[in-house]
Amino acid sequence: MNKLFSTTALLLAGSALPVLLACDKEGDDTPATTAPPTSVASLRYIGEAKVPFKQDYQGTTLGGFSGLDYRADNDSYYLMSDDPSDLQPVRYYTAKLAFDQNSFTGVTVNGVTTLKRPDGTAFPKTGSDATAIYARIDPEGIRYDAATGHIIWSSEGVRNLTVTPAVLNNPFLREANPDGSYVADFGLPPLFQIKATENGTRSNGSYEGMSITPGGRFVFTAQEEPIYEDGSRAAFGVTATTRLVKYDKATRQVVGQYAYKLDAVHKAPVPADQFQLNGIVEVLALSETKLLVMERSFAVGATPDYQVKIYEVDLAAATDVNTLGGLQGATYTPVTKRLVLDVASTGVARVDNLEGMTFGPKLANGHYSLILVSDDNFGATQVTQFLAFEVMP
Repeated sequence: MNKLFSTTALLLAGSALPVLLACDKEGDDTPATTAPPTSVASLRYIGEAKVPFKQDYQGTTLGGFSGLDYRADNDSYYLMSDDPSDLQPVRYYTAKLAFDQNSFTGVTVNGVTTLKRPDGTAFPKTGSDATAIYARIDPEGIRYDAATGHIIWSSEGVRNLTVTPAVLNNPFLREANPDGSYVADFGLPPLFQIKATENGTRSNGSYEGMSITPGGRFVFTAQEEPIYEDGSRAAFGVTATTRLVKYDKATRQVVGQYAYKLDAVHKAPVPADQFQLNGIVEVLALSETKLLVMERSFAVGATPDYQVKIYEVDLAAATDVNTLGGLQGATYTPVTKRLVLDVASTGVARVDNLEGMTFGPKLANGHYSLILVSDDNFGATQVTQFLAFEVMP
């Protein structure tokens, strides 16, 4: 449901107090204390809450929410904004969500943290000086690591060949303290580096999201779209193959890669030569061999323009393609996938650019909750929506 913005909340914007974005009543705030489900049979839609367009919070612009994670010990949520310092410095937010098994009534933002570069400085604002373009990143995913109290966040990297020298900033997984200060980078395979040639990671096609496995031993991420060596991108009527990537959290090094077959783009763009894509925008670990994977398809001018599907994926019988420099012509067994939800089937008025996914607390009936969030691209024609679901075991 779309709730009206509280007038009282407007008076709080820019202060040190939390901003209440949409709320009618208290939800079930009992924190989860056990491991998440190991399988998801289906998802039952509970409701929707929206954040007003370009709402101010402590001098920052809310929006671009491309990553979402739940912290059980204090019943709070981490939200990554994908603003690359165009509006304000690269940052993440904390929030409270109010929902129960029957309704979703509110989102309350209660903190913002600037993420720092390894040298301790904030990422420079776009256009602030001649070197700002060469520091540019594309922030996307975020997870809270209960074992360390740190966060892990990601950037898809930036490839810009219109300037000299070219901007070739690699994707990364990065560990940070809760205050945003740098801890360490995870290793990046040379195959995933961004290059000026058509090799490696495509622009805006890499580490969109990630998840820590139950028990904390591994971190999974994914190439949103195929690297050049793995074949063409998905298009209308054309499937594609990308990679799920498994890291050892202790060593921060890749220990496995698995081929994942992407669906074709759901509709033809209008006109036919306009932009289209389908890719992995989030992963959520169920175990060390099972994940939920969210695919997001988009086509300019199509109706609907977005399609979002959630699959349960099993790696147990898949080939580890870690040593393969390209999947075209190679022999391997991809992961298996089972459709859990086409978000359009919920009847929600608009499926927007959903990119974040996390398990939330248990509901009153003992079932887990699952929350999705959309990235509005800071555009007036899009929405920032939170969708709540009951996990059916």
